[in-house]
Amino acid sequence: MSGQLRKARYWSLHQSSMEIHRFRAGLMSVFLRVAFGSLMLNALHLHAQTGVTVVNDRLEPLAGASVAERGTDRGKTTDSRGRADLVLEQAAWLEVSFTGYQSQFIYLKPNQWQRVVLAEKPQSLGAVRVEGFLDGRKLADQAGGIAKIGEAGLKRFGENSLVQAVNTLPGIRFEERAGASYRISIRGSSVRSPFGVRNVKVYWNGIPFTEPGGNTFINLLDLSNVGRVEIIKGPAASIYGAGNGGVIKLQSTSLTGMANSTELSTSLGSFGFFRQTAIYNTAKKNAGLTVKWARQQRQGYRKHNKMGRTVLELDGLFFPGDNRTLNAAFLYSSLNYQIPGGLKPEQKKENPRQSRLGSIGRNASVNHQLFLLKLGQEYRFASGLENRTNLGLRFNRFENPFILDYKKDNQQVLSARTEFIKSFKTKAGAGKITFGTEYQHSFFDGKNFGNMAGRADTIRFADEVKVRQSTTFFNARLPLAKTLELTAGISLNTLTYHIDRLVDRINNKPYSFRKPFANIWSPRIAVSKRFKGNYSLHLSFSNGFSPPTTTEVRTNNGDLNTEIQGEKGSNIELNFRAAVNRHLSFDLALFQFRLADAITSFTNRQGVQLFKNAGETRNRGIELKLQNNWLPSPRGAIKSLNSELAYTYHDFWYQNFIDAGDDFSGNALPGTAPHVLNLTTDLALKNGFYLNATYHYADPIPLNDENSFFSQAYNLLNLRAGFKGNIREYTNFELFFGVENLFDVNYSLGNDLNAFGRRYFQPAPEINYYFGLKLKFNH
Repeated sequence: MSGQLRKARYWSLHQSSMEIHRFRAGLMSVFLRVAFGSLMLNALHLHAQTGVTVVNDRLEPLAGASVAERGTDRGKTTDSRGRADLVLEQAAWLEVSFTGYQSQFIYLKPNQWQRVVLAEKPQSLGAVRVEGFLDGRKLADQAGGIAKIGEAGLKRFGENSLVQAVNTLPGIRFEERAGASYRISIRGSSVRSPFGVRNVKVYWNGIPFTEPGGNTFINLLDLSNVGRVEIIKGPAASIYGAGNGGVIKLQSTSLTGMANSTELSTSLGSFGFFRQTAIYNTAKKNAGLTVKWARQQRQGYRKHNKMGRTVLELDGLFFPGDNRTLNAAFLYSSLNYQIPGGLKPEQKKENPRQSRLGSIGRNASVNHQLFLLKLGQEYRFASGLENRTNLGLRFNRFENPFILDYKKDNQQVLSARTEFIKSFKTKAGAGKITFGTEYQHSFFDGKNFGNMAGRADTIRFADEVKVRQSTTFFNARLPLAKTLELTAGISLNTLTYHIDRLVDRINNKPYSFRKPFANIWSPRIAVSKRFKGNYSLHLSFSNGFSPPTTTEVRTNNGDLNTEIQGEKGSNIELNFRAAVNRHLSFDLALFQFRLADAITSFTNRQGVQLFKNAGETRNRGIELKLQNNWLPSPRGAIKSLNSELAYTYHDFWYQNFIDAGDDFSGNALPGTAPHVLNLTTDLALKNGFYLNATYHYADPIPLNDENSFFSQAYNLLNLRAGFKGNIREYTNFELFFGVENLFDVNYSLGNDLNAFGRRYFQPAPEINYYFGLKLKFNH
């Protein structure tokens, strides 16, 4: 094909692509106006009544809940639909309570109806209710490594990111290589992630936040966009598809926080940290609406380390009937951050705040925008069958000048997931059958240019990438006896890449490449046994898989990595959970994970990150979490005093890996610390004062396949203290102050693995401080 013909074909397809973008943008605009317009009208046109509807966090009505004016005996109990009609002559504070649930105080006015969501009181770790493998039961009843972080756990640090909250869990390492440059390792899954989040499936409000090409831009989310986190550790392909590392489920708005209120907050800190948020909530009889805005910026600890992020989120929850719930969400995020780059050991020792040579001159940075729309429905049929369906439409614009090149990407992703759930009863107990499907279709327009002093220069190559991914799943929980049950599941997974290389200035060979991966069946089987005294034992076996991501197939040096294969893994796990007494409970996991065709990263002489299959790995580990409630029946000035200990032991190594004649078999996997310990203690006084203390220890971490370089072990101590109080009847406030890295440790929270030239280290901030104020107006 002549150069003129190639050029004509490129511009023809480029114009066609632009028309597609305009059409999809117009479609999204109409979609937004129709969806939110009709839902808002539905929310506003309500009858003037006074009262409450009380439900649990699964939105099931709580009959017999108490609704009483604070400080009086006057009140009512809810009916079978969870409703209580009230007569109020003036606005009043009401206490809503139900046995086994945490009470709530709400501010209610005459002619106002509010839906109140009560959370269960978890008396132990096993009593925490988790969704897990779509089962929606207490942790003590579910097999597998599952962890959960609620709103209180997320906000016990500086509220600038998820990093430190997630690192309180055993088996998980959340890294921040630079401001807003994240990497998540679940049981050692970061060995193939030099940057970004891969090999982990992430959901946000019920839709996949991970693109079908396998990448997840979790840094687009502010902490205000996350009200609850649930993590499944290890393969969960029988329900959720690709990702040997596991699954992370994010819920943006805590249902228990629905109220008629406006919350404003601001916080400032070291290295130019400044954050502002505004949250508006309205909770009516048949609808709830939440609007969130957040702006965060930071100068950064290192040179060329600024970051800024602005998010806007709208969440709507609607109840057109007792058996039907509608939900909608819109998210806009604009993120920009600079990339200081990795340092050599001697550079880190000389000046950890410096940036890599060339980062400033070529403006190594990321500029990323996201528009996301989500619509969903939950419906309960008369037969007891339930359905949950969620649709998502997403637009990403990504621009990344780097030392070696300059990337400009545009992407649109359509997502759909539907789940049918049928509960049944037998003589042995209650069972459940779940089946459904998930589908994603992505269109990706990517261009790579030269980088001339931080500006896009001559185009090197341009691709149009189409990715289709689907998962069809079935899961059944069958009671075998009153204290014994069997869970079995299986999924069928498909994935196809179709890449059209429209421009190729490097090899001068434009062409098309289609790679359908073989269909993969992923089974899981588990047996659970409960014993007297709140003890439970679980044994599970699961298969997982993880195909290469678009970033690993379409590399930055201009090659299409057509030979790379997907990873296949199998996991066997034993979980032992118990509530020893009113004070102490624990969750213990022992696992062995085998991975074939493991994908690992390496850097060529030009500094380009490339990927290859690295043979087999073996991962063995112990993960323990202990929870102790020091005062189950507090008296005096202390309201609560709790501690949690999380311990991780990981023994991960290459079983069979020979690369260019070098035999790395038996070497430890890069990026994983053998021993990690985290200890938290939370104290709350009845006068409103509180203190959160967190200690974290991590072993030295191997940084390359040869195991010739290791990071240093480190100890971190973080503190947060604050005071919560009231201003008049309708205003709450919180003042807080915190210090991070109190020991002033020199460490790297995120390391570059197998980096060429020994540029392994991304130094983390030294001792730093923050303080802030929150105001909440009830209306």
